[in-house]
Amino acid sequence: MRIDSRSLCLTIALILVTLAGCRPRSGAGRQSGQTSEPAPAEVAAVRDALTRGMQQTTFDSLAAADVGKQCVVTARAPAEGTGADQAPPPLGMVRKLGQIVIYKGEIQEVLPGGLKIRAAYPTSGRYKTIEIPRSDIQSLYVARPSPG
Repeated sequence: MRIDSRSLCLTIALILVTLAGCRPRSGAGRQSGQTSEPAPAEVAAVRDALTRGMQQTTFDSLAAADVGKQCVVTARAPAEGTGADQAPPPLGMVRKLGQIVIYKGEIQEVLPGGLKIRAAYPTSGRYKTIEIPRSDIQSLYVARPSPG
């Protein structure tokens, strides 16, 4: 019985070592699929779906009257680790597509150097605020005023 249990343990150990050796040696193979950039058509499709009922505008044409309006901002992805508030945004506020980020929220403040938008967390009544530098903004859509 001792010989059988030793051979069984040896067989299991050999199988585990063999399976462990079958894994890729570096994460490069897995990461290459994750870092691929989306096609411009894919980014445009996501943006178009989010901007229905909105009109495209420029940063220079934003005014104080636009504060409180819903907006969609397409921007370059910020550098990792920037910003003091590391709380995750509410669902639907941020969509990252490679090096492009699409933000959806309410205009909180128009600053000379950028734009602050916010979105409410569904259950707490609190808001997540994100500041987007003007230099990173690629396109900006603001909700049209409701008729009448």
